[in-house]
Amino acid sequence: MSDSSRRYLVTVCQHRSCARSGSEQVLAAFQQHQSDSLIVGGCGCQGQCGAGPSVQVMPDNVWYSRVQPQDVTTIVEQHLTAGGKPVEALLNARFHQAQSAYANMAAQYQAFIQPEQK
Repeated sequence: MSDSSRRYLVTVCQHRSCARSGSEQVLAAFQQHQSDSLIVGGCGCQGQCGAGPSVQVMPDNVWYSRVQPQDVTTIVEQHLTAGGKPVEALLNARFHQAQSAYANMAAQYQAFIQPEQK
């Protein structure tokens, strides 16, 4: 599942704001992928309350925002594999501005409203 030559630590905020947004289910989804090279744990507030559920991946220092349980498999398969790359649509714009902050927020907004359009 994950690159055996690298070890990752994934922390999922379990504080109030993130918990109200479903972080417990996000943590459970990541725990299903836990292995010798992927350690998963809940943590206290990560200071990203308006962007929760918040997830941090170390040692890459990648921050994801508004992560939902259905996003976890994508993160594991695209980021936490050999030669993997972060999932750009889920990156927290405060920490990752590869594209303009507006474009990143627009992508997150589109992902947020997608379920409502079904």
